[in-house]
Amino acid sequence: MSEPLQALKIVCFGDSLTLGYQSPTPRSPFVDNRPYGEYLQEWLGTRGHVVIHGVCGETTQDMRLRFQKDVLCPGPHVAIILGGTNDLGWGITPDAIMDNLTFFYDQAQAQGILPVAVTVPSLRDDAGQDDESETGQPGQGVTAAVERAIALRVLLNQSIKELGHEQQFPVVDWFTDTCESQAQSLAPEFSNDGLHLNTAGYLKLAELVWNQVLADLLNTQK
Repeated sequence: MSEPLQALKIVCFGDSLTLGYQSPTPRSPFVDNRPYGEYLQEWLGTRGHVVIHGVCGETTQDMRLRFQKDVLCPGPHVAIILGGTNDLGWGITPDAIMDNLTFFYDQAQAQGILPVAVTVPSLRDDAGQDDESETGQPGQGVTAAVERAIALRVLLNQSIKELGHEQQFPVVDWFTDTCESQAQSLAPEFSNDGLHLNTAGYLKLAELVWNQVLADLLNTQK
């Protein structure tokens, strides 16, 4: 008689983007947090258990202080790790961010936990992006400051992807799937403030994690 399948234990670890924070705006004054982990739990049902550890405003150095308690001690099968947005906002370099992210990935693998890295999403100048260009299409203008911020995200995300390939852990490219291809700014349909994602953006991350990582893990358990 075969043993019953073990429920998949997953920790979602990160900052406000893991918490599913949505910023109220004049257009959307009443919005609720919608963590992508809630979608994963809905889809998993009894096949798994998702714990969400997201703290607004944290840098990866802040996250490092609670990594043992929130990730290593519970000993999940999978740790989905997302950090770096706040670091970049404080002017912390991609290299310094990667030092902390690498620590998370290495520590997880050493404990037999599968790390799933998530790339940092893009951003947009929300005021400028709401204006229409001469062609009547919104979101065409990107300021120099936003261009520089996007370039740093591209650099950080490339390092994340290279490390994932080298150490053979999954990397979910949330940046690419939520940005406008031409300017690489955060697409309006995925954000209501230009920085945090909205419900559609968090759903997109859940779909990417499910399709690229969890579906295969569940199939191997059958």
